[in-house]
Amino acid sequence: MTTTPRKSAAALVVILLGALFSALAVLAAASPAAAHTGTLPDANYYSSTITSVTPAVSGLDFSLLKNGESITLTNHTGQTVIVLGYTGEDYLRITPTGVDENVNSLSSFLNGSLIISGLPQELGQGAQQKPPQWKHVSNTPSYTWHDHRMHWMAQQRPPVVAADPRHAHKVFDWSMSLTADDRPVTVRGTLTWVGAPAFTGRTVALVVAIGTASIAVAGLIGVPILAARRRAGAPAHDDLISAH
Repeated sequence: MTTTPRKSAAALVVILLGALFSALAVLAAASPAAAHTGTLPDANYYSSTITSVTPAVSGLDFSLLKNGESITLTNHTGQTVIVLGYTGEDYLRITPTGVDENVNSLSSFLNGSLIISGLPQELGQGAQQKPPQWKHVSNTPSYTWHDHRMHWMAQQRPPVVAADPRHAHKVFDWSMSLTADDRPVTVRGTLTWVGAPAFTGRTVALVVAIGTASIAVAGLIGVPILAARRRAGAPAHDDLISAH
């Protein structure tokens, strides 16, 4: 059976559109996939800052990654510092000689994942605290870890951001408790959405994919039709121009 140019073009269009929709599906799934690479969607548009340490402790230093995904605590106080977890349990013990992690704590379990469902405070409600089981994790008095109190940990944007993503918003205030030589210390901070541009990299990729597919579809339709006209003896547009 002979295939006409129009049928060939239609078949090619169907194939190309299928490929286009597959590409769009991959792009649409790019945000959730970011969780597997250690980066949250829109991470560049969040800013987490420490606003106060009360009371101030000489030799106790904090460094917070801009979007709040991790915090580093360095203990040069010469004392033992205990970082309290989401339920108030002992989570980290930082001494002048190193760091121990309580692997029996809820915080140790949750901080192994960048994305979790619900706020840490909610997840910790009703949780039964177990006796500490300390694991030595560093030979220096400095440690970096994920702390879900300080960053946005869901793939969906906060409601206030989803309603108006192009302008800055305060997402929430956060706090972390610890003890330095058995004296309570509170670290407070704020997570802010700084505002996203009108066109993100993902949007540009979608536009380029659609534009490329449109050009290709036009070409696939035009070439077989032009060939058919020439076989039928009808002059092509370029031939008419040359004749004049």
